[in-house]
Amino acid sequence: MNKKIILSVVGVIVMGVGYFLLSPLWRNVTLDEALPQAQVVKDNMETMDSATKEQFMKEVEAIKGKVMIKADSMPVNASTTSKQVLLVARAHDVKGRASLIQSGDQYFVRFEDLKTINGPDLRIYLSAGLDVDDAIDLGAIRATEGNVNYIIPTGTDVAKYHNVLIWCRAFGVLFSYADLSS
Repeated sequence: MNKKIILSVVGVIVMGVGYFLLSPLWRNVTLDEALPQAQVVKDNMETMDSATKEQFMKEVEAIKGKVMIKADSMPVNASTTSKQVLLVARAHDVKGRASLIQSGDQYFVRFEDLKTINGPDLRIYLSAGLDVDDAIDLGAIRATEGNVNYIIPTGTDVAKYHNVLIWCRAFGVLFSYADLSS
């Protein structure tokens, strides 16, 4: 009788661990976030009173065609970003580009056209090298496909931490990376 209980408990534990390790393989998340600066404008528009919003829209109409660039004709907001670099596959295939964006005093890492597989405990790091020994954790991966922004903590030396990593923390494996200094 004790043997059956022990085997049942072990079986449940093995199934739980198996699910944790394998479930990300069939869970892909798609996200399409706006450029950080575009989101700030949208947020500000939502808080404007109607007179201010009307004045703002008149000013936009007045300069339309003179200095505005069609948003989908340029890959990133040229006034606030460095160039885009391709993501490099390490342990798993990846497609897409990464860039460092500055909007006001805030820096962001932006992935565009990202497509990667999911995995257990995937994190995004800004790192000095291709490991997490000297790195800043930007949080859990929020999407495996699409356009995604990650806020870089204020005061971070973006010249030192120039690699963005997709890292599997559970196994200590580098999925992919981009060198934002190149």
